[in-house]
Amino acid sequence: MTRNEVITFVRQIKPHDFENEVMLRWLDELEQKIATEIHQKYTRDNGLQGLLPDQLSVPVPYDRVYWTYLLSMIDFVSGSSDTYERSLAVFQEAYGEYARAVQRASGCRKKRSLS
Repeated sequence: MTRNEVITFVRQIKPHDFENEVMLRWLDELEQKIATEIHQKYTRDNGLQGLLPDQLSVPVPYDRVYWTYLLSMIDFVSGSSDTYERSLAVFQEAYGEYARAVQRASGCRKKRSLS
């Protein structure tokens, strides 16, 4: 998925007045979060090498992480707390699903806590 595809999709499902530059910045921030918290942790690679300039690193079927993130940021900045809580929960579920898939693919196991 490309940055422009995500932005176009979000505009179709949730019309808003945010400039593309704002959404591009949010996507770049998310890409850095994914690179640091998921790719480098489980693959020792940031996942950004070899991508085309507009291409995003998370593959199908996990790429919904991008549009759910933009929806939650739009709701956050717009001040709609009820809608933000719901959209944030959907994003967090998508993000966690992708993180678990990368963790499984890498062969890493979840650390058990000693309680």
